[in-house]
Amino acid sequence: MAEFVPFIVSNFEIKLASTKDEFDDVYRLRYEELLLSYNKDNTNESGMFIDEYDPHCDHLIAIDLNTKRVVGTYRLVRKKHIKSIGHFITETEYDISKIKKYEIMELGRAVVKEEYRNGSIIMLLWKGLIRYATMNNIKYMFGTGSFHGINPQDYDQALSYLYYNHLSPIEVRAKALSNSRSDINLIPISELDIRKIKQQMPPLIKGYLKIGATFGEDAFLDISFNSLDVFVLFDVENVNPKYLQRFLADN
Repeated sequence: MAEFVPFIVSNFEIKLASTKDEFDDVYRLRYEELLLSYNKDNTNESGMFIDEYDPHCDHLIAIDLNTKRVVGTYRLVRKKHIKSIGHFITETEYDISKIKKYEIMELGRAVVKEEYRNGSIIMLLWKGLIRYATMNNIKYMFGTGSFHGINPQDYDQALSYLYYNHLSPIEVRAKALSNSRSDINLIPISELDIRKIKQQMPPLIKGYLKIGATFGEDAFLDISFNSLDVFVLFDVENVNPKYLQRFLADN
C-alpha cells in the first residue's frame, strides 16, 4: 500500500507524526489546548494527553516550518489499529453498528493551537485527511464534535438546527448510548433563529457542515470531560465537491 506523502503549503508541512519529538508535541498540544480548555481541573503531572489508542494509530500533523513545532493535529484510527483494543473510542458513547461493515476511519483529538485558528490550518489538515482516506479506500469517516459544558439548553438552537437539517441517512445513523444521552430536538423548527444558531455553533462543527457532514440523532453528555458530544459522519464520496477538488489538488 502506498505511504502518505507529506506536502508543504506556504510555511506549513502536513505529514504523519513519525518522531518522538513530534509525538510529544502532539500530546502536549492536546493537553494544553483541548483537555484543559474543557475542564481546567483535569490536570496531570505529565502535561500530556495520551491514551491506549495513541501508540497504535496514525497522527496527522501540521508543522509550522518557522518554529518547527506541531500546531495542529488529528488522530486517525482504522479497523486495523484497534485489533488489540477491540473497539473505537467513539463506541464508548455511540452505537455505530450500522457503519462497521464498511471501511471506516475514526477522526479524533482534533486541535489547532489557538493563535493559528484562522481556518487555514484545519483546511490543510483536511486536505491531508481526504488524501489519507482516499489512499486507504475509506468509505466513512466518523467521530464526535463537542460543545463546551453539559447543559443541552445552552445550545438549543444549534442542536435543534442539526436535528432538523443535517441528520445522517437512517441506514447509517448513530444513536447515543442510553446511559448519558440527550435529545437534540429541543425547540420547534419554527423557532429556529439563524443568528442564535451561528452564535451557539462551535467553529469546528461549522467547518464540518461546510464540508458536508451529517449527524447522529441525539447527543452524549461526557461528564468527566465536561462536553456535550454529537456524532459526526462523513461519506467520503459525498464531501462537498467544492472542497473535495481543493483537498485532492496538487500543491
